[in-house]
Formats: sequence, structure tokens, C-alpha cells
Amino acid sequence: MDHAAEKVSPLHDEAYNLKHEATLNENNEVPGYDSGIHFEQEEVRKALFKVDLFILPPIVLCFCFLQFDRTNIGNALTSSLQTDIHVGNTEVNLAQTLFTVGFIITELPFNMISKYIGPERFLPITMFLWGIVTWSQVFMKNEKGLYATRFLIGALEGGYIPGFALYISKFYTNHELAFRYAIFWAANSFAGALGGPLSIGLLSLDGRGALHGWQWLFLIEGVLTCSLGIAAYFYFPHNAARPKSVFGKSFSLFTPREASVIVTRVIYNDPTKALRYGKPVLPSHILDTFRDWRLYGHLVAALLSMVMISPMNTYAPSIIKSLGFTSLQANGLNSVGSICALIWSVSLAFSSDKFQERGFHIAIGYLWGAIGLLWLALAPEDVGKWILYGGVVWTQMGMGSAQAISAAWLTAKMQDYKRPAALAAYVMCIQLANFPGNQLFQTKDAPRYRHGLIIAASCAVAAAGVILAWKLLYRLFDGGDTGLEAKDHYFENGTPDTSV
Repeated sequence: MDHAAEKVSPLHDEAYNLKHEATLNENNEVPGYDSGIHFEQEEVRKALFKVDLFILPPIVLCFCFLQFDRTNIGNALTSSLQTDIHVGNTEVNLAQTLFTVGFIITELPFNMISKYIGPERFLPITMFLWGIVTWSQVFMKNEKGLYATRFLIGALEGGYIPGFALYISKFYTNHELAFRYAIFWAANSFAGALGGPLSIGLLSLDGRGALHGWQWLFLIEGVLTCSLGIAAYFYFPHNAARPKSVFGKSFSLFTPREASVIVTRVIYNDPTKALRYGKPVLPSHILDTFRDWRLYGHLVAALLSMVMISPMNTYAPSIIKSLGFTSLQANGLNSVGSICALIWSVSLAFSSDKFQERGFHIAIGYLWGAIGLLWLALAPEDVGKWILYGGVVWTQMGMGSAQAISAAWLTAKMQDYKRPAALAAYVMCIQLANFPGNQLFQTKDAPRYRHGLIIAASCAVAAAGVILAWKLLYRLFDGGDTGLEAKDHYFENGTPDTSV
């Protein structure tokens, strides 16, 4: 085997080093960075495997509980929640809108705080706090309690998704992000798959301890969220080379050699990731981000494509129940779409990383959801319940299936100092879609909600058009689908390019 293929040296090209000398000199403050390191491809594989095993799954687990706590109201609606606290669809929709308001107003400031003090510190604290609010829903008596708790949960969850997205990007090169982001975003599907069976068990406790089933649901899930937040605070390292210290003692997930491999290869793939390590995001950075034309195609497409998600998350169990299933059956069947969504979204992202193509993959994900929505809306009245249920599953497969790819594409196109604001804006637009989404399904249109389904499908089709237009603009003016790392010619398809 050729020796150049066996060894990987970041210092492979004198011209490259001179070009980036000023940038890389600033990276000395990043723990684990070693400008003189040489490493084997096998070392890279082993180091990445440890990240995939010890960092990514715990983050996904935390995201699952975020999803549990913001969507379990849909499961509670199949119980006696509305009767017990005297609310209808109008009040539930308003509560979900207030959740979105809370989420949006804290998204950017929380992400700025997270970037400065570290998401591994800040996000577990917010997780513990929203867990408290989740279990406090046990004490709701009327719509005012519903409004207050939903708003607070949303506000405390703000910044969580972009914060951990930035954290993940510190362990992987830009070429590897779409697949890992898909696994991260697949927490929505994991939560949907697990949430159905979990809710069946918790709702079946109805009457135990003088609590209703929905109260048990909020209580147990809230307590579990608090516990996980405490564990996460002590578990997640500051970076691969800098573990948390508890009472003066620390345990590292990586050897010093593995940590240097992880940190150094990421910085050489994209030197901008180290320019402002541990430094705050400045107002000028936010302004620069919003002056960048690349941002807006991703924002508009995200907003349009996600109009479907809030009404489907809230009312999918109720739609399934209206087809002739019991409450417990509806919650169980609601998990099937989440399992299918997990497989589809991860497969789509894997293909996107493998072929290094973004735009067409994103458009396919958007259109998949649109097909499911039209399936549900346009099916005849006398169609069988299992055919309609198939439309629910198909829609759930498409919901958010391409958001991870678009986030990875946006991340690769932006310099690192712009990424906190860009990812926060991206997630904010996903949440902004809840405003129209929460109003789509009206009581008068129940149980099929045809009018709202058609509107949501039209938005998803428009989102596909926007992202394809942005692919064309990138092709004409910004080097195609590739990002900053490709322009520096260091990595090609995730491996070093020694030809430059």
C-alpha cells in the first residue's frame, strides 16, 4: 500500500500551511489541537467510533426527552385532559402557540449563552428546569395553568437544538455532519416510537393514587427529564480532550491521542471552527450572519416544510383514534410512523453524505411529506381505515426528514462565527411554522382536517421549490453543494486530499 495513503498528516502541503498559518496559530488555545500530529486512518475510524458510541447516543437520548415533553400533550389529549381542565381545541391550539412563542424568544439568546459557557454546561441545566415544569403540569386545573406551563416549557427548551448541533460539529468534519445530524434529529422519531408505548403504560395508571392518566404521564416523564439533566451535566465533556471535573476528579472518554486526532482533523477540515473557541458571539457576528444571502433559502424552506409538523404531532393520535381505534391502540399505532421516519431520515442523510449532494435529497424529503398529506386529504370518504392510517404513517415519515441535511448544508456554508446565529435562526424558523400550523386543524374540520392538510401539503411543495432554487444559486455563485472545507481543498469526501 502506498505510504501516503497510510499516513495522514495535517502538514502535508507547504502552500496550504502558509495560506492558513495565521488562522491555525490561533488554534493553539483549543485543547487537544496538535499541529504536528500524524495519524493512521484506522486511528480515525476508532476515534470516530468512540464519538458515535459515547457522545452521540446520550445527546439523542436528551433530545428524546425534549420531544417527549413538548409532544406528550398529544398523548394526553387521548385521555381525559380536556374534560378534566375544561379546555377544547381552541385552548389547546393557543397553548401550543404560547409554547412556540416561548421557544422562539429564547432561541437566539440561549444559543449565545450556550456558545459562550459551553452547551455541555448550559443545556443540561435548562433540561432540569423544563423537567420541573413538565411534572408540575400535574397541578393544572384550567386553561391558565395549561397556558403557563406550555409557555415555560417552550422557553426553557429554546437554544437546545442549535446548541447541541454546534456541540456535535466540534467532533466531526463538515462532510460527516449530515448523517450525524440526521441521527440527532432522529430523536424526534425515537421519541415518537417510544412515546406511544410509554404513554400507553402511563395512561393506563388512570385512577392510581387519585391521579388521572394524563397526570401520571406528565409526572413520570418530567421526573425522568430532571434526572437525565443532572446526569448530562456531569457526563458531557467540554471537548474531546477536556473532560468534566467533579469534586476535583475527572474521567475522560478518550485517550490523549484519540482526543488530538478528533480535535485536529476537525480544525484542519474547517479552521473557522477554532477561531473563537470559548469566546462570546458578538453583535457584529449576528449582523454578519443576517447579511449573508446563503441563510435565507434554508430559513424559508424550513418554515414552509414544517407547517405540517405541529398539527400532526398534536392531533395524529386523535386522527388515528377517529378511524375506529381505541385510545390505547391509537397511541400505539402512532409509533409506527415514527419508526418509519427514523429509517427514512437516516437513510436519506446517509445517501446525502455518501454522494455529497444536498439539494435534491432535501427536496425529496419535503415532497415525501407532501404526498402523505395529500393522501390523507384526498382519499374518498368510504376508504378503509387502514388505507387512511397508511397516509398518517407516510406523512409522519416525511415530517422533518430533510431538516438535518439542510442544517448540515447551512453549517458547511457558514464560517464558524456565524453558525450560532445561523443555526438558531434555522431552528426558530422551524418553530415559527408552528404559528400557522397550530391554526390549521379546526374543530369544524374534524376528524379528517382536509382543509388544513391541503394547505400544509402546498407549503411543503413550495419548500422543495425554494431549496432547489438555492441549489441552483449555489451552483452558479458559491461552488455548488460543497462548503468552506472544500474551498480549502484539504478534505475531499471526508478524507485528506494530498494532491493540492
